[in-house]
Amino acid sequence: MADDAGGEPVGNTSVFPPPPAVYAQFTEANVLWLKVLQEELRRTGQADAYAAAAPDARRAMQAQLLADAAARDAPGAPMPALPDTDLHELEPPNVAWIEEDGGYQLFGQRWPIPEATPSLEALGIPRMFPDEPFDRAAALETLLRTLLLTYVQLTNDLLRPIQPFAPRKDGAEGVNGAEPAGPANGAEPVNGAEPAEPANGAEPPTTHIQDHLHHLETAVINFQFLLNQLRPVQASASLEQLLATQVERRERQTQLLRDKCAAIRAAIARLSL
Repeated sequence: MADDAGGEPVGNTSVFPPPPAVYAQFTEANVLWLKVLQEELRRTGQADAYAAAAPDARRAMQAQLLADAAARDAPGAPMPALPDTDLHELEPPNVAWIEEDGGYQLFGQRWPIPEATPSLEALGIPRMFPDEPFDRAAALETLLRTLLLTYVQLTNDLLRPIQPFAPRKDGAEGVNGAEPAGPANGAEPVNGAEPAEPANGAEPPTTHIQDHLHHLETAVINFQFLLNQLRPVQASASLEQLLATQVERRERQTQLLRDKCAAIRAAIARLSL
């Protein structure tokens, strides 16, 4: 049935995906049989052999242990129907093993225990926002302006006309009469070697573009770092919005059904007259 106003189908819709198929095995009977099996394994001391056995051998051990427990608890009574499910799949994972391993695999990605997000200092990235509590919205706006300004400066450098470079020769002056560049701080060449000359004897180009690119990369990483800190807030707000939308849709569908029922009752009342 569809909504006359918006054509939206009326039905049972859910925001969350269905649970895995293994949850269908968690019936009351299977849970009780699992407790009986665990007690039998502790009593007989076969827990390690049961856990290390192959699936077929484990099922055979399970059937034998449950049959022995049923015969011992109710001698002479008819044998109850034993579960076909591998009860070993209903046991929760060993948390101690996961903690000892230091992490777990989820969808092909390893997650460490405890989870730790590396800081900018650990990544070797300069921090462009204060350490103390601050307004993240204002910090993100400032970083956005920094990105735009750096991009404009980088564009200006790329559009700047090509500047000729004066050739560097022994005893010749540099650009605009400046002295040729020598070793920094008067340092001597390493092992007495002559300093490397640029290609074609020209002055090296300016590093403004490299500086702007590095500054742009640093601002982007800081921007992403702040956004990642807001992911839990975003997830909570998105979930609230989804639930509110679901409630609103249910209310609209309920009102539609009530209107249809009222129209049907009115039609029946007219026919009865």
